[in-house]
Amino acid sequence: MADPTESSDQSGPGQGGGPDSKPQALLPADERDLLEAFDRLRPQGTLGWNFDDAVRRLVEPAEVAGRPAGWGGLPADLWQRGRSTKASERVLGDVVKIVAQDLSEYTDRAVEEGHQVSANELAELRRTTFDAVRFLAARVERLESAVDPVGLRAGQLDLPNFDGSEWSGAAPGWTAARPDLPVVTGELGDDALISALVGSGVQVESVDPRGAVVWATEAKFEAGTGRIDFIFAEVADYLRSLPDASRGCVVLGGCVDRSDLARKMDLVDEARRVVAPGGSLALLVIDQVAWDASLGPVVRDLLPGRPLHPETWLAVLAHRGLSDPRWLRPSTGTVHAVVVEVGR
Repeated sequence: MADPTESSDQSGPGQGGGPDSKPQALLPADERDLLEAFDRLRPQGTLGWNFDDAVRRLVEPAEVAGRPAGWGGLPADLWQRGRSTKASERVLGDVVKIVAQDLSEYTDRAVEEGHQVSANELAELRRTTFDAVRFLAARVERLESAVDPVGLRAGQLDLPNFDGSEWSGAAPGWTAARPDLPVVTGELGDDALISALVGSGVQVESVDPRGAVVWATEAKFEAGTGRIDFIFAEVADYLRSLPDASRGCVVLGGCVDRSDLARKMDLVDEARRVVAPGGSLALLVIDQVAWDASLGPVVRDLLPGRPLHPETWLAVLAHRGLSDPRWLRPSTGTVHAVVVEVGR
């Protein structure tokens, strides 16, 4: 990515900002000197200052540099048109409001005053909007790199595989309320639990970001059964792509153990969103002692997270509005099950 403090559009006022702008050489000397001074003083400080200045230029009152006055706001339902817009609202909400404010009021004011917005004015508005969004994107990129500086994916690490087959008998019961809808399994590998779900007659979507695991799981099942689909993707990404209330059950394995706390919450929230009323969310949680003992030093040091205790999951699920989660303790293995019915 280019240096965020360097604009990709170096044209300042009077330097070809639009099709009607005059070359500086054709301007009067005093006006040309003024524009050159302005160019020298354009913000070139820190990333933070550039962003703040770009936003300031967007919201200047009408009497300053001919910019329009403020606007009352965007339509009330703008961020209610799909859950996927929530992240956009958090990251870009303020900028979107500012841009919509200027674009709308700029046009309204031009009509009221009986003149057209000049090409130069529109070019400057576009340039300022671009600056604001560009600086915001650079800030988000810095934040992401601070949260996950290594950037390793699950497929690049030798993660342990734990046997969740103890829950094969119970798993069909988690889907019993909504057998008409598909079941999503996340990072269960070729576990016997998937076989039990397929055998119960529900449609299974097996999601895993580890290519080798996906191919091995696919090879284990007969081709053409029509009861299981194999998806090579991050589980959270796949869940985000699904419509609301479109699945009967979500069963999550390794992804809820290896992820950091924020991604754990994201997985739970997305799973809750896609499960239809009456369906279930099941978390297969590895015992913390067994997890720590199974990891090599590289994986232990670089993984962003470790398993939460099942009792902690009970508190988290209740906090996310999922009532009466159940902790099912293993009798022989090391994988706990935390199961909750999803209501609306």
